Amino acid sequence: MSNKINVSIIGITGYTGTELLRILVQHPHVKIKYLTSRQYDDAPIGEVFPRIRHLDHLRVTNTDHDTVANESDVVFLCLPHMASQDVAPQLIGKTKIIDLSADFRLKDPADFKTYYHEDHKCPKYLNGQFAYGIPEIYRDDIAKADNVANPGCIAILAQIMLFPFKGKLNSADFIAISGTSGGGRSKRDPMEHPYCSQNMRSYLVNSHRHIPEVLNTLAIDKAQLNFMPSVGPFLRGIFATAFVDTDMDAKGLVDAYKGCPFIRPSDEVNLTQVVSTNFIDLHYRAGENGKIIVQGALDNLLKGASGCAVQNMNIMFGFEETCGLNFDTAI
Repeated sequence: MSNKINVSIIGITGYTGTELLRILVQHPHVKIKYLTSRQYDDAPIGEVFPRIRHLDHLRVTNTDHDTVANESDVVFLCLPHMASQDVAPQLIGKTKIIDLSADFRLKDPADFKTYYHEDHKCPKYLNGQFAYGIPEIYRDDIAKADNVANPGCIAILAQIMLFPFKGKLNSADFIAISGTSGGGRSKRDPMEHPYCSQNMRSYLVNSHRHIPEVLNTLAIDKAQLNFMPSVGPFLRGIFATAFVDTDMDAKGLVDAYKGCPFIRPSDEVNLTQVVSTNFIDLHYRAGENGKIIVQGALDNLLKGASGCAVQNMNIMFGFEETCGLNFDTAI
């Protein structure tokens, strides 16, 4: 497929929106159609993001959703959680959708209520309308989908680390340390950077909203998973360790993702080696008492969000999966 597709971003001003734009302006098969925000109406992109003011042909508008849908081949939703539930129904059936919020990741409305503490506004779209967007696990579903729900950043890393044990996982203790950008642009505890500088803390232990995504993919019960998210004194990236109780042998796990271009087996997982890339680095080793120790790292804004979303777009439109994601040039 050589022709360019019209791509729009609804909610351009958040971290995921700006990272998407950074990728898409260099994508050989993409033409930017609309960049929308409720806060701006026909503002040059440089007024919103001075660092990319050289892209003076791009403007941020408050274009209505119907127009965006009708003039776009795919629309990325980079909206706060709950907001996509208001917008997606206006787009479904008119264009392809890749939603980076949590609104359509879960299949069960009861799970959504449990972890997000609100009733879902359009539960009829939860089961079957959106493919779940981890390319390394659900590639075939994504290729056939009109709508994709991009996974949560910690959820992506946990699932990639633990999926090779599916069906043979007795239990797992998963510990993840995220950078402060994981909380988005809005100020909120526990992710606000000044609070986290020179500090480290855990939060939502065994109650984090990404847990049901992991349980669904691994087909395990909550009792089989201890899930400890933490936030560290750095801006971006997630470094995770899992202690896995399984009957499997660590040998051979290095080949679990053979053929997956963005999964790299590593002798040593180092956060700085994945920040600003779309890679996940993984290491498996035998531990004590028959357990296997797994370590992994990713950039939460790229492979954990916008990079994965572009990877999903490439699969949906039949482009090379790595297209636009090698970051050979920068803006």
